[in-house]
Amino acid sequence: MPSFLLVALLAGTATAQMPKAAPDRVEDLRTHIPVIFVAEDGMFPTDWLTPQINAKAVSLEDTQRQRSSDLLKKAMALYPVKLLKTELSRVYVCKKINFYGLDYGGTNSSDTVYLTNDTPAMGYTDRFFEGSFHHEFSSILLRNHSAFFDEKGWRGANPVGFKYGDGGISALRTGVDNTEIDGELAKTGLLTQYSEASVEEDFNMMVENLFTGGKRFWRLADTYEPLMKKATITIGFYGKLDPLFTEEYFRKLAGP
Repeated sequence: MPSFLLVALLAGTATAQMPKAAPDRVEDLRTHIPVIFVAEDGMFPTDWLTPQINAKAVSLEDTQRQRSSDLLKKAMALYPVKLLKTELSRVYVCKKINFYGLDYGGTNSSDTVYLTNDTPAMGYTDRFFEGSFHHEFSSILLRNHSAFFDEKGWRGANPVGFKYGDGGISALRTGVDNTEIDGELAKTGLLTQYSEASVEEDFNMMVENLFTGGKRFWRLADTYEPLMKKATITIGFYGKLDPLFTEEYFRKLAGP
C-alpha cells in the first residue's frame, strides 16, 4: 500500500475516533429558548460593563454541557410553556461569572438567567444547579409581577424587630451567604442564612425550595407557622401567574 494512502487512512481513522465537540448552544425543545454555554459579546447588559460592576464570564467546559442541558430541560419542564416564553429570552450557563470582583453562582437580568456549573464534587450537584435556575428565574417573575406579591404579609411573618441586610451583593462580600436550609432559622420563617439578605433573596430561597427542597422543606413548613405563611404567599404569587401552581403541585414535586 502506498505510504501516502496509509497515512490518509490512519488520519481518517483518528478523525472518526475523536470525540464530537459539545455545542456552544442548544435550544429547549418545548420553548425554543436558547441555552448558551459560551461567554460572548453582548451577553450582559451594557450597564454591567462599567468599571465598578465589571461583568465577566468564562465559558462552560465541554464536559458539563450535556449535563447542564439535561438539568435545565428538567427544571424548565416544571413551568407552562407560555410563561417561560413570555418571561425568559435565553439562559447562559458558564463555568464562572463575576461581578464587583465576586464570583456568583447565578444572577439574572430583565429577561435572561445566568448560571454557573461545574462537577458535583465542586458543589454543583444536580439539585443545586436546578435550584439555581428556579432561584434566578423567580427574580424576573417578581420584578415583572410585583403587584402579585403580598410584601406586607411576607414581612409580617418575620420575627418582631427583624431587619433584612443590604442585599445579595453585601451578603456575598461579608460571607453571610449560606444557602443550605438552617433548621433553627426555619423556626423564624427564614430558610437559610442568605434569606436574611433582602426580601427578594428570602423569596428566591423559598421558591428554590418549593421546587427542589423535597420532603425536608415540607416537614419544616408544616411545623413552623411563619415558614408556612411565606410558602403560602409564594404559592399564591405563582398561582396568579398560572393556575397550574397550587400547593398540591409543589407538594408532589417533593415525591411520594
